[in-house]
Amino acid sequence: MATLRANKVFSNAIFTLVVIESIEFQSGKMTTGCHLYVSIKPVAVVVCTPGRTYALDMEAKLTTLDELRRSVPELDTFISPPF
Repeated sequence: MATLRANKVFSNAIFTLVVIESIEFQSGKMTTGCHLYVSIKPVAVVVCTPGRTYALDMEAKLTTLDELRRSVPELDTFISPPF
C-alpha cells in the first residue's frame, strides 16, 4: 500500500518547491531473518510563488492542486501564505 507525503525541498523569497512523494513499505519474516523493502517515488512538484501556486506531474504537465490537497492534507501547511 502506498502513502503520499509532502516534503519542502527548497524555499527562498521568490518561490517554494514542495515535492509529493509516494512511499511504499513491504516487510516480512523468513526462516533466516526479516526483510524490509521501502520505495520512495516522486509523484508531483508544487511550485509556490507570491502570485500563483501550481502543481506539475512528473511529465511536467499541470495537474490538479485540489486533488493533491485532498490526498496529502499536510500540503496546506507548506503552501500557506505568503505563497
